[in-house]
Amino acid sequence: MLITAGGGVTEQSVQYSFNPRFQTLAIHQSGTESHANLPDERIRTIIGFAPWGRNFGFFDASTLQGIQVPMLLISGSDDDVSGYQNGTRAIWEEAVNVDRALLTLENANHNAGGPYPAPAESFAYNSRLGFSPEEHYGDAVWDTARMNHISQHFSTAWLDLYLKGDSEQADYLDQIPYSNDGVYSIDDNGNPTVEHTNWKGLPNRTAKRLHFE
Repeated sequence: MLITAGGGVTEQSVQYSFNPRFQTLAIHQSGTESHANLPDERIRTIIGFAPWGRNFGFFDASTLQGIQVPMLLISGSDDDVSGYQNGTRAIWEEAVNVDRALLTLENANHNAGGPYPAPAESFAYNSRLGFSPEEHYGDAVWDTARMNHISQHFSTAWLDLYLKGDSEQADYLDQIPYSNDGVYSIDDNGNPTVEHTNWKGLPNRTAKRLHFE
């Protein structure tokens, strides 16, 4: 996803021993002609769920400057696969040449924003794998359906803004950074008062443990 958006990989990553054969990763190395020819003008924005690679040096601050389209990233603050501070958050901080946003689900792991619930069969312990396959779908803290609804909410606003040019959707993305700080204040006519800072589109008491930057 990051490569498609224009972010090249590092020289360090190309030298890793576990890379594909025949130097196929090298075509995406930042600064090469093959990578410079990759971006497709039809791709106008990207939404990335916990993109992997920054925490292992596949990308760095220099190569991420090649990202050319607006970018929404969604991550859990406890992601131990892609990393958070040294992973998804670092990508958001270093892609300095585009409009970008980061939605963080507090205490969620790598499955933050999971797209669909795990099938019932996956909850059974698998002796061959040594764990329950549900671990590839669910999260220990967040309900999958709620994560999915939150992701749909922000993804819809983001795509409406950057693909359809609907400027009114920007209101859903202009939030106070930490949802817990929001104040829900509605007058007798159902209109927000001046004190109202609850995240737009989220009902009272539901905007919790979320960061949007």
